[in-house]
Formats: sequence, C-alpha cells, structure tokens
Amino acid sequence: MRNITKIDLTKKKNVIEEYLKIDFSAIRKKYNDPGTKYAFDVLDGKIISCYPIKLACFRHLRDLERQGQEDFPYRYSMQHFKNFLKFANLVPNIDNLDEPLELMDWQKFIFSQTEGWQTLDDLPRFKVIVLSIARAQGKTMLAGILKCHAFLIESLGLSNQDFLISSINFDQTMKLFGYVKSMIAKVIEKEPFKSLAQEMNLQLYSREIKAANDNNVIKTISFESGKFDSNHFLLAIADEVGELTRDDGISKITSGQINTPGARFVEISTSYQVPDVPFHKEQKKLIEVMERDFDRASDDQLCLVWAQDSLEETFQPDTWAKSNPLLNLPDKHDKLLRGLISERDKKMLMGKLADFQVKNM
Repeated sequence: MRNITKIDLTKKKNVIEEYLKIDFSAIRKKYNDPGTKYAFDVLDGKIISCYPIKLACFRHLRDLERQGQEDFPYRYSMQHFKNFLKFANLVPNIDNLDEPLELMDWQKFIFSQTEGWQTLDDLPRFKVIVLSIARAQGKTMLAGILKCHAFLIESLGLSNQDFLISSINFDQTMKLFGYVKSMIAKVIEKEPFKSLAQEMNLQLYSREIKAANDNNVIKTISFESGKFDSNHFLLAIADEVGELTRDDGISKITSGQINTPGARFVEISTSYQVPDVPFHKEQKKLIEVMERDFDRASDDQLCLVWAQDSLEETFQPDTWAKSNPLLNLPDKHDKLLRGLISERDKKMLMGKLADFQVKNM
C-alpha cells in the first residue's frame, strides 16, 4: 500500500481542491457500494452538500486508501454493509408499517460508515457516532434501524447485553422506543425472524424489550433521570442531545462501555439553541480532526452533520438540501420546500428567525 500524503485542510475551499489533486481511480473501480458512490457524487458536485459532509466523504475515500497501513487497524467490508442493507429493507416505514422503508443515498452513506467500517477483528470501527440533521428528516427512524439490527442480529450468541434508548426527558425517550418497538414487532411477523423471536423468547413490554432466554434487554432511561450507572451498553442511542447543557450523563454512558467489545454510542440531534453545549463542542472537535486528515487520534469517532454553510443561505432555498436532504426526493421536494419557506417566513414575522435556522437549517 502506497504512503498517503499528509494534508491539512485549513480552509473550507481546500476540500474539493485537495480531492481533485488525488487520483482515486483505483478506489472508484474497486468499491462500487452505495456509500462510496455517495462520497464520490458529493465530491464530484453531483449532490449539493455542506462542508462537514464533504469532509466526511473525503475522509471515507482517504481511509479506503489507508487500509493495510500499520497505524490504521480498520477495514471497509462491503459485504457487511450489504448484509445490513438487506436487513434494513425488511424494516417497515414507521409512517406506514405495511410499506418497507426505501433508503435514500445519504441514509445509505450513514449506514456505510456505521456498518461498513470494521476493526480487523470484525467489530464496529466507530465507538462514538455524532449525527446531526435538520428537523423532520427521519433521523430518529435511522436510529431505530440501528437499534433493531443490533438487538436482533449483533446480539446473536451473546447474553446479558444491555441496549439503551435515551433522550432528554421521558416523553422523547418513549417516542424513540415506540419507533423501535413497532419496527421489531413488524420484522418478527415473518421468517426467519419469527422463529428467531421464539428462540429468544422475545418480550415486548411497555418500557423495555427483552430476549428472556439470553437476558438481552433494550432499556429506556432519560437524561432527566440520569440512572445510567451499573450499565454496560452494547449500543446506546441518545436522541436530541443538542438540548443537553451538561455532559455528565454522556460520561456515565461511555465510561460503562469501556470494557464492552464492540460497544457504540450514537448521539443524534438537530442543532442547538446555545452554541456552547457539549454536542457543539464535540462536532467542532471532530470536524477539526477531519480537516487535519492525517490525525489518527479520533479514528474511532464518526461525525456526520447535514447543515447549511452560512446564515445567508436562509434566503437561498436552492441550497436547503444541504440540511434537508429529503428535498432530493422528487415526489416530496415541492411540498417540503413550500413548508420550509412558510415556516421561515412565519418565524421571521414573529422575530424568531433564529429558531428556524437552528431547527431547520
């Protein structure tokens, strides 16, 4: 494997410039999966994207080159990613449980990172996953798919595993739990998962889901209660963490995962009203690492942020797919765009334009 030239992306404009300097033809030829295709489409300008997503796509391609180097103990498994997508195709659309969920390219890119990248001993590469998208883009549903797969597939052969669903308060926590419970209930209606559920002795309770035979449990604990001690979560998902002003709850979760092989913590949220919250600090840190490109300090941390690049874009609807990737769906574009423009104008008349910028941009 050839040496990879060190790059320091100190200015935003350099992402595409540096991409164009590198010959990725071998990578383009070898990897034909949806995640890598999305990365190329973003950097080739076929998909309108924000700076952090361009960085993440560039990082993906650079990491594909880094495979086999001593200081990079990870590999990209197209087969593992493909198997995950097969499972995701069985998960119902939460808005209509009788329809399968059809993933868009950006959603497949998320899963290519969380599921395709593995350690050399076949565990998930990314221990911390930071995911931020505008309101009403289906981020909670994506978290639900991750949880369903982890509980039904990744837990096979394991026992006494804890899984966490959490949010800022009880109501938000139970919303995500309701998604997961509905998804699992639908998936286990058909084989082979119907038989698997029987073997697990799967129990769907009002506040937890339990595989009684192996004592694997999906627990619901809000940050409001903060009762994370004595748990070692294999997969912990925290929704709306942008609302948290302190990180002590997060620290309790991650400290309990240290000795759990393959443990992951997913932080998912829209943006934040207060710029100094832990979620913002974490995003800023990981974006700076991606800018340095050669920094190996956070190789096990993933940051994916769909957002606008400037406040001026509040008045440039043709750029809004950067933060609202569902706008790239032809059958939803016009209705969604009208709704966003209406919300922007309403907030502007109320003197609350910042609310629109935070939650929808």
